[in-house]
Amino acid sequence: MIQRVQTIWLLLAAIAGFVVTQVPLYEGTLAGEAVKKYFATENFLLFAVAIIAALSALIAVFLFKNRSVQMKLTIFGILASVAFIALEIWQAEKFQTGSGILKLSYLWGALLPIAMIFFFILAAVNIRKDNKLVKSLERLR
Repeated sequence: MIQRVQTIWLLLAAIAGFVVTQVPLYEGTLAGEAVKKYFATENFLLFAVAIIAALSALIAVFLFKNRSVQMKLTIFGILASVAFIALEIWQAEKFQTGSGILKLSYLWGALLPIAMIFFFILAAVNIRKDNKLVKSLERLR
């Protein structure tokens, strides 16, 4: 399990998914120079998509014997991360217009879903390599 490279990438994706729920995604400056930060926990849908993406990565780590299901969970994690980014942008626009925010600034927490996509893609590449290796070894029998 740990000796495979995709395990490291999937664990990093899971960590990024769980961390994104705890750090601020963006902040808005109000009229009186007050700063309001927005967390993923403030919106149930945003929080749920982040947890689903992180759990798909964590579950995929333990499915190392079933590479096809592991690949499907990895692709699902990529799609969930893309959905998180879309929801994040939609919530940022809603946050800016609904709260009277003068200036909206994205924070480093907003970059974590992009890192999750990157980690998922690297895991998928390595799962594919493992699959090719196993198929080539089966031909030798």
